[in-house]
Amino acid sequence: MLLVATLVIGLAVAGGRSGADSERAPPIRDASGPLSTAGCARDDEERHTREFTLRLARPEGVRTALVRVPARAAGRRSPLVVALHGGGASGRFMKGYSGLAPVSDRAGFIAVFPDATGAQRFWNLNATTAPDDVGFAAALIERVATVACVDPARVFAVGVSNGGGLAARVGCELSERVAGIVVVAGGFRSLPPCDPVRPVSVLEIHGSNDASVPYGGDPEDGHAGDVRAWLAGWAGRDRCAGVKPPRTVAPRAVRSDWRGCAPGVALAHIEVLGGGHQWPGATPPDPGPPSTFSAAQQAWAFLAPLRARRAG
Repeated sequence: MLLVATLVIGLAVAGGRSGADSERAPPIRDASGPLSTAGCARDDEERHTREFTLRLARPEGVRTALVRVPARAAGRRSPLVVALHGGGASGRFMKGYSGLAPVSDRAGFIAVFPDATGAQRFWNLNATTAPDDVGFAAALIERVATVACVDPARVFAVGVSNGGGLAARVGCELSERVAGIVVVAGGFRSLPPCDPVRPVSVLEIHGSNDASVPYGGDPEDGHAGDVRAWLAGWAGRDRCAGVKPPRTVAPRAVRSDWRGCAPGVALAHIEVLGGGHQWPGATPPDPGPPSTFSAAQQAWAFLAPLRARRAG
């Protein structure tokens, strides 16, 4: 089933200024070089919230993303959050649905809401077939840095459902660029092997009663996609020593944090007790028990203190 597949997609853009930009560069996957600083000179001239659509030429066709640069980010190196919608939705829908736009405005991070391609608007979680959505994410980060002032040490990816699966891939395959990821109700069953070049901070949020992406994985396939097994994999990659006692962060929401991870790296998990396949705090709400916290606020609280460290 698709997260938000049956919901009405709102098309209103609140505030800001709309426009367009385009990109005609070849596909990019190498994310080891420095980010462009061209956007910092441009941003210094802007003192209001900007919202516009970027268009990038890719092998599969022109790709699009909605970019929101809040007034607080103008003229200074700011964090960048790439927010990946669920299957069947869009970047514009993700902007309103996730609640990340108002958090961006308050905190001063640049929020980017890209669109999946194809009639069904699904992100490709397969590393061997087209389209190369991880390559698109890498190219998008590079492009945003030419039109907004991005702090290269604070680039993050957030995703829900099918977009959560792509955020997980981004954490593995773009670890030289991305300092942290947040995965909400993500599916891990079909992901390729993960071999990051450096530790990446990870927050995973998942409902214990998720029927679309079961918390315990697929029982008919050796429990492939099990959330705790996926987290254990990241505990090894992030060189964590163990798990602290869990704590309640909201009604029906229990958080576990790992200890002794690599310097500057955090690993955490919020289990939504009785929760379904949902982004907590979504607008409009997903089916299932009412949310008791905001995934957008929890995501930014986790990402805000992070900075990328050198590989090794």
